[in-house]
Amino acid sequence: MAKILVADDEDELLEMIRFTLDADGHAVTTARDGKQALALAQKGTFDCIVLDVMMPHLDGYHVASMLSGNPNSPPILLLTSRDFDQDQSAIKGSGATAFLSKPFEIPELLKTVRDLVEAH
Repeated sequence: MAKILVADDEDELLEMIRFTLDADGHAVTTARDGKQALALAQKGTFDCIVLDVMMPHLDGYHVASMLSGNPNSPPILLLTSRDFDQDQSAIKGSGATAFLSKPFEIPELLKTVRDLVEAH
């Protein structure tokens, strides 16, 4: 069982991701904004972190860049509704391990998270 932190300010999407990962056998902790996600990530030990890009207080790019500087940082998956071609430099510069464009399919989310956890 992997410990996964998921941060998204959209309650319905956050709950769907939590339910999906929980049903897949993971222990899921949730945050509703970037500031809360950063605090939880700095206090806890996670096998993977899933961050929405557009969140209040701190966006996913900033949270990812603050966490990725740590050599023990878990893999970070960014979820974005922005156009990847326009945002790819921000995604790459954040230190995130992977990204998924919204809307995404559940099997795609599960495969990406499983791959990141296994690689960690």
